[in-house]
Amino acid sequence: LAVAAFAHEGEDHGKEHGKGHAKENSAAAAPGEAMTVTGEVLDLSCYLGHASKGKEHQKCAKACLLDKKVPAGLLTADGSVLLLVPDHKYEKAFKPVGELAAQTVTVRGRKVVSGGLPGILVESVEKAGK
Repeated sequence: LAVAAFAHEGEDHGKEHGKGHAKENSAAAAPGEAMTVTGEVLDLSCYLGHASKGKEHQKCAKACLLDKKVPAGLLTADGSVLLLVPDHKYEKAFKPVGELAAQTVTVRGRKVVSGGLPGILVESVEKAGK
């Protein structure tokens, strides 16, 4: 389910998203409120499969995110996880996510929820404290 949320690099998905897109796919959440959130970048395969996170898992998480294209998440201070999704308008802003695996980052974007899955359409991401 989460993998389908990611755009494939080099493809123009904008032409697929015209007016009435939300009506065509009632399960898709329309972009909501702007949000800024700080947390740890996760590779969701290892996090969901065996609770792997943190600096000791950084090398694996980076490989999963960059090489295997595993979906990325953000573990927030309250323990919740948001799916990190590239926003079609800001696809270049999403590129640093894999390089920032297991690091604390600040993400700005739009909150979305679809089928109970919370996410953020990423507009910018940077290492926290910058």
